[in-house]
Amino acid sequence: MLLNKQVVFRVDEILYSSGGLFVPQVDKEVEDMEKFMTVLMDVKVTLAKQTEKLDHVLDIKQKVDNTYDTAQAADRRSRANEKDIEDLDKDLKDKADKDDVERIIKEKDNWKKNMPAWVAVAISAIALLWPYI
Repeated sequence: MLLNKQVVFRVDEILYSSGGLFVPQVDKEVEDMEKFMTVLMDVKVTLAKQTEKLDHVLDIKQKVDNTYDTAQAADRRSRANEKDIEDLDKDLKDKADKDDVERIIKEKDNWKKNMPAWVAVAISAIALLWPYI
């Protein structure tokens, strides 16, 4: 029984004495663990920042995709409008322009204004020629 107590005491003495074999190694392991945990925390912080940047990039990608779709739709609409404008230009070339329409209206108005005078001239001519017929 005494032997067990001596062995335990001797092991305790080696482990916990300042000059023991295991204390510097334990201190070094603790120090290494502290360094590892510091590095691990730095990695964790850096990973969180990268995740935030990735989320931001994905948000921007979605906005860029929406902008691209809008630009494509606008381009298609623009091309369709260009074709419609060309068709309208062709139709307008075949039809009278505004000046022609105004001129025709004035001619019709003049004919209506001058008609009573021409009727009066015709009646006068018939009245003059009536005695000779």
